[in-house]
Amino acid sequence: MGSKLATRHLDEMTSREVERYIQAGGDLVLVPFGPLSGHGALIPLGIHAHWAHALSLLVAERADGLVYPPVFACYAGATRSFRGTGPFSIMDQATILKKIAIGLGRQGFRRVVLVAATTPEYIGGTVAAREVFDETEKPVWLLIADKLLEEPDVKAMYADYPGQFGETLIELASLKVLGKTPLIRYPEWARVPKQSEPDQPREITADVHVLRKWGTVGFRYHAEGEHGNHGNAGIVHGGELDVDLAGRVLERCADLVAPALASFARYADWLARTPFGFIAPANLP
Repeated sequence: MGSKLATRHLDEMTSREVERYIQAGGDLVLVPFGPLSGHGALIPLGIHAHWAHALSLLVAERADGLVYPPVFACYAGATRSFRGTGPFSIMDQATILKKIAIGLGRQGFRRVVLVAATTPEYIGGTVAAREVFDETEKPVWLLIADKLLEEPDVKAMYADYPGQFGETLIELASLKVLGKTPLIRYPEWARVPKQSEPDQPREITADVHVLRKWGTVGFRYHAEGEHGNHGNAGIVHGGELDVDLAGRVLERCADLVAPALASFARYADWLARTPFGFIAPANLP
């Protein structure tokens, strides 16, 4: 379709522009979300929402969609011991996303995509997506960005990077996509590849990891080095700045997502033609 829009950002559009988009057959809106979440010395608090927002924008440009303003009212989990972290529960987050998704559906958006960066905010997104479907019989897709980084052709892009390819680089690349000026905190330190440290104090590391192996348990961080200080940025690799590499990775992730939106459309159509019904017992011999 390729609507000619002045912007993909829903909050920057007029009602008339949205009306024209819907009338022209547009039906896609992406809702990025993520917490204000402490990440140590190198990474800004908004990394998760910035990542989801940047990916949403890149996907919207490829799939003729619109982008809802990022939702920061999200569960932050173990990072609550870092200053500045937001205080929302999983249920707070799920309720907010659920209301947004239902409201956008009533506005005429047939395909609502909730976009999370990673854990822990995807948990509230999962609850919201399932509850919207159970109450309305209309699907909401929860897209989790970090799963795309494990796709073979994406992973191959950064496989031989000499440092740790992670949230530090993704944040800087996301800020560039969003038209913001990325700032490498503590440049000399950030260029030094670091060894990962345990994410819990050494005296309880093994115990907490045993509990996580088959499920989950509540935990929090106790020192700055346990979260967010393992990444690096500002390394030139293969003649390319690593931040630019991360930008290409985000672009490739969006390339992978765009075709899946056709599957979402077909699934939504099928559900509309297939009303809810209780399952009849099978005729067993």
